[in-house]
Amino acid sequence: MVLCRTILALICAASFGMWAAGSALAFQGADSLRMGETVTGTIDDGAFRHVYAFDAQGDVLVAITMSRASGDLDPLLVLTDEQGAILAMSDDDGPGTDAMIASKRIPADGRYFVIATRFGQEHGSTTGDYELLLEQVGTGATETTTLRYGDSVLGRVTRENPLAFYFVRAARGDVITITMRRTSGNLDPHLDLATPDGRVLVSNDDDELAAGTLDAAIRNYAVLDSGIYLIVATHFGREAGDTEGSYVLELARTPPDELGKRPEEARLIDYGATLHGTIDDDVPYRYYRFDAQRGDVITLTMRAEGGNLDPYVKLADANLVELAQDDNGGGGRDARIAGFTIPETGTYHVIATRFRESEGQTAGEFAIQLNGRPGVVGGRALEIMYGATVSGMIDSEQPVEEYVFFGQQGDIISISMERASGDLDSLVTLYDSTRKQIAFDDDEGENQDALLRNFELPRDDMYILVASRYEREAGTTSGAYILTLELVRAGNRN
Repeated sequence: MVLCRTILALICAASFGMWAAGSALAFQGADSLRMGETVTGTIDDGAFRHVYAFDAQGDVLVAITMSRASGDLDPLLVLTDEQGAILAMSDDDGPGTDAMIASKRIPADGRYFVIATRFGQEHGSTTGDYELLLEQVGTGATETTTLRYGDSVLGRVTRENPLAFYFVRAARGDVITITMRRTSGNLDPHLDLATPDGRVLVSNDDDELAAGTLDAAIRNYAVLDSGIYLIVATHFGREAGDTEGSYVLELARTPPDELGKRPEEARLIDYGATLHGTIDDDVPYRYYRFDAQRGDVITLTMRAEGGNLDPYVKLADANLVELAQDDNGGGGRDARIAGFTIPETGTYHVIATRFRESEGQTAGEFAIQLNGRPGVVGGRALEIMYGATVSGMIDSEQPVEEYVFFGQQGDIISISMERASGDLDSLVTLYDSTRKQIAFDDDEGENQDALLRNFELPRDDMYILVASRYEREAGTTSGAYILTLELVRAGNRN
C-alpha cells in the first residue's frame, strides 16, 4: 500500500511538472500568499487545485502547511519556482493526512508558487475545506532537519561548524524533552530552544540527571504557543567554543496521560477546554495550570466518567495556596466551583482529586472543564455572586476594594465583612450603577465587623459593593477581611 502510494505521488509530481512547464499561463491569476497569514479554500471536483504566489529572498527557510478543515480531504502540497520546477512536495508529512513542507530553503530571490490540491489531483476523490499557512522559519545556507517526537539523530560539532539546527513543530500544551549526548571527542554539548527568528526560550549546558557527564538536556519544557521551534545543538561557548566531537540528539514528548502528576508538571488548560484523566491510588491528584487576568470569572467542573470516582476539585494560586474547593456542587457526585472571580493577574492551578483525597477509596476516569470570561468592568472591580465569599486586605496602600454584582428589584440581601487579621474596623458601602450611595454599615456585626442585614434592592441594576475601613483613606486600621454576599429572598423573577 505504501509502495503504491509512493508511485502515485511520483506520478502526481510528473504531472505537475508537465502541467507547469507546458503552459505559460499555468500560474497566471495565482492568489497572493503572505508570510504568517492563513488563507482558506475548498477542494472539490470542480476545483481540485488552487495556485498561490509569494515573493521571497534567497536562503530564507520557509514552512508551508495545508490542513484539512472539513470533509475527507487528503491534502497535497507542491512548491515550485517561477519556471515550474518542483522544489518540494508533501502528501502526509503533517498530522494525520495533512501536508507539510516543514523546512525548505529558497534558492534565490524571486517569485515562487504553492499549489494546493488533493492526493490524485483530478483523479482524486476527496473533497473539503482547507487552511494554508506559509511561514518563514529561519535563514541559512543549508537545509535544516525537521524532527518529530521520538526521533534520534546523529551529528558532529567542530570549530569550523559549531552549530547544528533542527526544527520541530509543537502544539500548545506539549511538554517536550531534548537531550544531547556526546558519543566521541571532548565535546561539551550545549542546547538552545528558540523561536524561528532566533529568540532563545531556554538553554542547557549540563543535564542535572546526567551527573558526571557534560551532556545537555532541556527537560519538561511546556510549549505555550503552537508553531515551529528551532533547536540549536552546539558546544559550550557556542561559536567561541573549542570542544569537538559527535553526539546523539533525541526529541521526546511526555504523553498527556503522564502529565499533571506533580505541580511542577501541571498540564496546561485553556478557557473552554475539557481534558480527561484518571484518579486512582497510584495517582490521587492531577494538576493543571492556566493564566488569568484580574477580574476574570471562571467556572470549574469535574465530572466522573468511569469507575466509582467521587470527584473533588480545588483552585489554588501560583504558590498552591487554596482559594476554593468543592465536592458535590456539580450535581450527584460531580464537583463544581462556579463563578469564582480571579483576584490578581497570574498563574493558577486546578487540582483534580477525590473525596478524602489521598486517603480516599474511589477511583476512575474524569473530565475537567474550565470556562472563563473577562469581568464586566475589566478587572477594576471584581465580580461577586450571590452566595459567594471572598477575601482581601485593607491597609494604607489599598484602603478600598470594590466588587460588583447584578441584582433584581425586590431581592433581599445581606452583606457581611468580617475582620480576619489585624485591627481592621470594617466598613461596607453599597452603591447603585450611578454610584449613588444606597446603604452602608460600620459596626452592626461583632468585633467592629460590618453587617448590612436584609436590605431590599430598589431596582434591577448592577450594584457596586465597596469594602473599606472606618474613615476609609483617612483611617488607620488595617488587616485581612472576609466578605460574604447572601441572597436572603429572591425578588420578582417574572
